[in-house]
Amino acid sequence: MLNVMLVDDDVPMIKYLTKLISWESLGLRLAATANSGESAMQIFHETQLDLVITDIGMPQMDGLELVAQLKALKPELQVVFLTCHEEFHYARKAVQLDAVDYLIKDELTSEQLDESLRKAIQLLTEAKNQVEDIVYKQDLIKNKDLLKQTYFQQLLTTSSAPEMLSYGKRLGINWGHSHFLMAIGSFHRASVYKQYRFEDMNLLLYAAGNIANELSLQSQQQVTLFSDADGQLICIYNYQPNLSLNTTTLFKDYLLSLRELIKQYLKMDVFLHYGTPFKGVEGVSANYKTMKMWQKSSFYEDDTFGAIKLLEVPLWNVNHSLEEQWDRITEAVKDATTNGITQSLCALETFVREERMESGMFLATCSHRIRLIELDAKHKSEETFHSCLLRCKRLKESLELISCKLEELHAASTHMAIDKKPKLQQIDRYITDHLAENISMVDIADYLFLNPSYFSRYFKQETGVNFVDYYHQFKMKIACGLLKEKQYNIEMIALKLGYMERTYFSRIFKKYVGVSPKHYK
Repeated sequence: MLNVMLVDDDVPMIKYLTKLISWESLGLRLAATANSGESAMQIFHETQLDLVITDIGMPQMDGLELVAQLKALKPELQVVFLTCHEEFHYARKAVQLDAVDYLIKDELTSEQLDESLRKAIQLLTEAKNQVEDIVYKQDLIKNKDLLKQTYFQQLLTTSSAPEMLSYGKRLGINWGHSHFLMAIGSFHRASVYKQYRFEDMNLLLYAAGNIANELSLQSQQQVTLFSDADGQLICIYNYQPNLSLNTTTLFKDYLLSLRELIKQYLKMDVFLHYGTPFKGVEGVSANYKTMKMWQKSSFYEDDTFGAIKLLEVPLWNVNHSLEEQWDRITEAVKDATTNGITQSLCALETFVREERMESGMFLATCSHRIRLIELDAKHKSEETFHSCLLRCKRLKESLELISCKLEELHAASTHMAIDKKPKLQQIDRYITDHLAENISMVDIADYLFLNPSYFSRYFKQETGVNFVDYYHQFKMKIACGLLKEKQYNIEMIALKLGYMERTYFSRIFKKYVGVSPKHYK
């Protein structure tokens, strides 16, 4: 229902209008009546109105003044003027105010009013559709990146080519040609670490998409860039085969330009590899799966750009442990120089290249051991760092990222060893002496004869972490040592450290160590 207000200082005229036609049959509701321009303004602020039918000749504020103010507040409001005056200048003014109609009271019939109201309803419907279209387009622009990601996921699971092509058009993806080429790529995680925060990855993907779109317009090639669930770049080139053009070379040149522009504007290296041509949008899913398999099998390759070469499925070695190599790295982090870190990482690289350790297992082991070093350094673990590490596509990339993190932890460890103040040493001793108890920040503050609020601020300033994180990290470091000794089961270790419930202990352990106590053991 559309809401209507009748405005006239002639009360009998308002009563006449209410009975002149069947308002509800037109989808209209008489929401309000007013006997003056001032009262009409007040009602307008209190009621949602779509249409106003008003007299022109009213005292104080006439109908023309009223409508001018109403239109300023709500431009889409529809207006029908009723008046006894037939002078042209009134009609002209009504036209200027974008009125639906100008009706003479003395000549008014139900048919005339009905016709004017139907015209108003049509204009309101058109205005509403225009607003909805504008809102839809604004939402589309605002959420286009997210919608494109959803579209790409649907491409991987939906077999209906016409449906996907139709949906793509609504997103501005006009794949009108029969053939496709695809490339897969990712940001070099270490270059992200050096320039940005890991939390910025989605923004970087968005920026890369804008660069890709600009380049596509300049090169006049139909290339669309998506990002998948792993935060990788997926470039899809749609083209019509032409014997006079080498489309693979054109796509390769586009990717090289894209790489250079990302490096120029975002200061990051990008891995990009392209596949072979295929026909039909339904081939996107199969080619994507092939590329993902190739990525996994090429973990030990060093190339960062080029065509995907079909590799035999590697025989990964799943029996070797990296414990010895990581023990050396851990000791190097505690050492006074960074030379030991570099040397131990080189030894790690040599070992895993020779043994061809499965990539997922290698990355998971490295993530786990870095968490232990973070725990030892009382350094809060960055989940975004570990997420990036686990998604590395090349051994060199992962080792460079690990090196950056270890240098950071080495600096934190050195700082702790040199600058740990007597008061912090007292705190460590107190926790050690009360391992089996569940102590709080208030207990520590009382022990040091400090106000709890002051102690909280002091502790955060001195350590960079809050007391709760420090306390649990301290205990989890001891838990790791006890689990390695294998003299106690998990329940006993939990009790020794003041955790009365195994499930709670396991949850805390996994939060700070990265794996469950059972898996660690």
